[in-house]
Amino acid sequence: MSFRLLIDSDEFAAQLLQDISAARSTVYVQAMTFDADRSGLRVAQVLVEAAAPDRRVLIDEVSRFIVSDRFIYSRGNWRDQDLRREWRATRNLAEEFRRQGVGVKITNPYGRFWLRFFARNHKKLVVIDGRISYIGGINFSDHNFAWHDMMLRVDDPDIAAFLEEDFLSTWDGRNKSAFHSFPGIDLYLLDGRSNARTFEPILDLIRGAREDIFIESTYFALPFFDRLREIGPGRPPTVLLTSEVNNWPQMRHYLPWEARRSGIDLRLYPGRLTHLKAILVDGRELIMGSANFDFFSYSIYQEIVAVVRDPAVIAAFKDRVVVPDLEKSVSYNGPVRPVGGRMQALSFRALVRLNRWLTRT
Repeated sequence: MSFRLLIDSDEFAAQLLQDISAARSTVYVQAMTFDADRSGLRVAQVLVEAAAPDRRVLIDEVSRFIVSDRFIYSRGNWRDQDLRREWRATRNLAEEFRRQGVGVKITNPYGRFWLRFFARNHKKLVVIDGRISYIGGINFSDHNFAWHDMMLRVDDPDIAAFLEEDFLSTWDGRNKSAFHSFPGIDLYLLDGRSNARTFEPILDLIRGAREDIFIESTYFALPFFDRLREIGPGRPPTVLLTSEVNNWPQMRHYLPWEARRSGIDLRLYPGRLTHLKAILVDGRELIMGSANFDFFSYSIYQEIVAVVRDPAVIAAFKDRVVVPDLEKSVSYNGPVRPVGGRMQALSFRALVRLNRWLTRT
């Protein structure tokens, strides 16, 4: 068994494309978005040319309506001819894959009247030849490749078998809730219905922190803030590193308000957006994967979450993420607006309740 932490898209893409090109039997790829732009088409081309006879791709329905991180049907976006060309190419990508011998399925259709609009499959997963696996937060698009993010590459047949089984279950239309402990890593599969229960041992790990908690997430939100406050006055120093420029404008007032009332040191990552999602507990246990640690991942998204204890991965995360990202970051010293924060928290809770009601079948 071996692990390799891949920081940002250049490292990830170089290793992934090499592994896909060398594949001899199977290549299974799952992403929330797979755009027909330069980055997406680069991966698609290598996948099409790969010698492996069984090549499959799972793409979430969101890719049909949100391209380059923009909702195509908003008035301004619909008038953008370049965006519409990319949108049409992205919608045609699945059929092009099929013509080239790559199987494709779309996960989580929006359904009638778009009642399942928010119920997304948020997983990012690659399994190759029943041996190599990738998990983490990177989708296949130019904007995702431009963001700060990471993936974990694992070379182990047992882990690959566990994740391949999940891929094939999703392929057959079944979302699984599962857990398995492997040497150096625990893997949790979230099915979008029982996520709260699956998250409990992960939250227990956070509650048990004694030295420090480091969080990097642009979308960190309730109920994870609530769980941190439940630790009480004995909670160790906690840092939340988030993006200075957030592509979710709803977080502008919400994050400073939650951080202030939770006693969390809020720090801003400058320049490009950090899409990385990770929690390091006591410098020894790394919680990572596809989940943003927000209300969606806690309640309605399908996700993959890992708790990594491998010392080499922990050391690499400290050296390549914690130290440089903290050095680049600045403390938040802007306004804290309690009314705006509370209103946003109420809207988040209402959104989750509404989605549960709409998707109750």
